[in-house]
Amino acid sequence: MYQDKIKKEASIALSHKEQYKCKNIFVKSGLAPLDFVPDEGVCDATHIARDILSKRSNEDVILLSKAIDSMLNIGENLLQSLSMKLLKNSKTRTSVVLTQGRELYLLCDYFELDTLDIKKIQWSELFGTLTLMQSAEIVYLSTKTYKQDDFSRKGQQISQQHFIKELDAIQQSQKHCINELKEEIIDSIARAECFYDNKSKTLKIAKSGGKAKAKITEPLKIAVISRYSKGYSDLNPKQAGKKIFEELSLEKSPHLLLSYNQDKPLQFSTWIREFERGKYKLPLNI
Repeated sequence: MYQDKIKKEASIALSHKEQYKCKNIFVKSGLAPLDFVPDEGVCDATHIARDILSKRSNEDVILLSKAIDSMLNIGENLLQSLSMKLLKNSKTRTSVVLTQGRELYLLCDYFELDTLDIKKIQWSELFGTLTLMQSAEIVYLSTKTYKQDDFSRKGQQISQQHFIKELDAIQQSQKHCINELKEEIIDSIARAECFYDNKSKTLKIAKSGGKAKAKITEPLKIAVISRYSKGYSDLNPKQAGKKIFEELSLEKSPHLLLSYNQDKPLQFSTWIREFERGKYKLPLNI
């Protein structure tokens, strides 16, 4: 939604990609995406993401996370452009929610996932990976510790009082970031689940459609294989398919109406090959 409002900006952004400056969370933290123990508050979302990525390895997910790092930089700029347009064109809209999930979503129309070196990657897996990145960031921030030397200025040690003050400020900032990340994860995993469920439904419909189509053409297929077995088994599949098609056409067989395939002799030869290889067997009532 709204991608059509930033087509020009997207084209410019994609042609002038900048290196993403933040270091990858899995590289920085040393956490394995599929194995680290998540914060209790995001445990469920983390495990949903891992279920979506169940066919991937830690190495696959890290590769996806690096791709996301790069895309988020572009997405952030696009979201800023979109925000300004939406606020400018509306009298009642006073704010636009800026999340990493939304940044990534804006890019779905502009990136071809097949270019990644992972087979059959889906957008649901990208959003699942983003969820794991955010979950890992929470763990990293929660466990990060500081020493007084970390706050030294040009080799000069700061006072204990100054150290405590600096440390308190950082801890407050970390707490704020963790709370924001927990809100981000709700958005990211919701997008991941939607993509995953839509893909599953599409595959189910395609599979059921294929079965329905096969059921319709089954009488024609039986007629072809039966004729091949009885009178054309001495010919190769291509020759037999052509002969059977000519025979059925001459007879004006109603079976031919069961298939919309434009090249029926080729379709027949394919069925014959399946029969020869044992992938198809005639029903017992023939």
